[in-house]
Amino acid sequence: MPNNEFGDFQTPIELARALVNTLPRRKWTRVLEPTCGVGNFLSVMARSHPEAERVGIEVQPEYASSASQFGRIITASIFDFDLARDVDWTSEPGPTLVIGNPPWVTNSQLSVLDSANRPTRANTKNARGIDAITGSSNFDIAEYIWIKLLTEFSDRPVTIAMICKTQVARNVLLHCAQQQLPVTGSSLRIIDAKKWFDAGVDACWFTVELGPGEADYTAQTYPSIDVSQPDYRLGVVDGQLVANVDAYQRSKQFDGASPLTWRQGIKHDAAGVMELIENNGPRNKLGIGVDIEPDYLFPLFKCTDVYRDKLDSASRWMIVPQSHTGDDTELLAPTAPKLWKYLTDNAAALDGRKSSIYRNRARFCIFGVGPYTFAPYKIAISGFHKIPQFRMVGPYDGKPAVFDDATYLLPFEDPASCAVAHALLTGPEATDLIAALAFWDSKRPVTKKLLQRIDLSAIARATDPEALRERSAATAAAHGLLFETASLTRAVDHARGRTL
Repeated sequence: MPNNEFGDFQTPIELARALVNTLPRRKWTRVLEPTCGVGNFLSVMARSHPEAERVGIEVQPEYASSASQFGRIITASIFDFDLARDVDWTSEPGPTLVIGNPPWVTNSQLSVLDSANRPTRANTKNARGIDAITGSSNFDIAEYIWIKLLTEFSDRPVTIAMICKTQVARNVLLHCAQQQLPVTGSSLRIIDAKKWFDAGVDACWFTVELGPGEADYTAQTYPSIDVSQPDYRLGVVDGQLVANVDAYQRSKQFDGASPLTWRQGIKHDAAGVMELIENNGPRNKLGIGVDIEPDYLFPLFKCTDVYRDKLDSASRWMIVPQSHTGDDTELLAPTAPKLWKYLTDNAAALDGRKSSIYRNRARFCIFGVGPYTFAPYKIAISGFHKIPQFRMVGPYDGKPAVFDDATYLLPFEDPASCAVAHALLTGPEATDLIAALAFWDSKRPVTKKLLQRIDLSAIARATDPEALRERSAATAAAHGLLFETASLTRAVDHARGRTL
């Protein structure tokens, strides 16, 4: 079990053994384990490299006592000294390994726990470059330790291998590139944190080589700790972190600015009131029939519907009381009395929405609504799912579909332009670019910022016009969209110009 004051998860000995087996085959002279806990990594190294001098640092005396059977233990906080300069080694300099599993918490979490085992605010601000990527008030402790180690050992050859969150590993790699630290290679192996630590985070075994030679700010990325070949490389290209270096090299000419503006679905934070189920007429989640003016009721699809392509028919509805977020909802009282009564009858739920975005706004307001909401044709994609699936959606019984706020969309007034954009987004160029930019372990891997970087005009200009027409016609037919051939030709020509 983790010690909450120190944010530690002790590494199971079986995992430590498996991770050590992935390291480069070297005759290590020195092994250092900061925050060594009970010393499981030192224990494994004592068996595999008994001749190496092993030193651990541990702030908790009971852990330090347990670890002392595997090496010399310094009972102290690693934040109190320079790990490269202040450790007294008895062995001659040689291949050095820094290994471990630093705490999986943020500075603010330790502050709430009133833990003394954290960097001081002054240390954070003075650490080279850390303020730029972590902020001065809150940062991941493991990230701080990584940057501390890389900075302090930057003047000598060393291998650093530690368990951390995958987001921390990415931040650290970007920091190395920004600070031009002498990194000659790195790798990232995904760890099943739920299995080994009963933790719901994305974790990895991150290894970085420091030393002379050509700098390399890419990391070979392995899907697990027991495979021998990487799936891809993540890294820094042209100053920015990308998820897949090779995919980015193939598609970076399409990384620019979308000629169209991506929108997010509607946010209301009151599903029990604003979302209705079709059951012999629209009903809310309490099963109560809802009778309101039909002009304010629209077919609703969730991000999961979009991802799974469950778009053939509408079984849910959303109440949309505004055409713009700034609309005065008080005007509904005379113009839509049934809707106004329904909203006021459910005022407790709507007025009690906790998000600050509803403060000082019109009563019962929603967000993510505008002229684009009511466009008859849309391309939609889920922001939460790990495989990008772009879907074309047309009107249902003459009414435009609306989406939840976990969905992103492009609006269109005509089906031909929608079909052309869909063909471009599902082609190999956009697919490669998304693979290069999206970090699939993120909670929301697809974001508006990412989508806005897909330059559809550049892709259209790089695509044979006839091939684009054929793909667009095929995707339109698959979605049941009808239009004249001339309109498709105009849409393709338009796509190859400055705007779609």
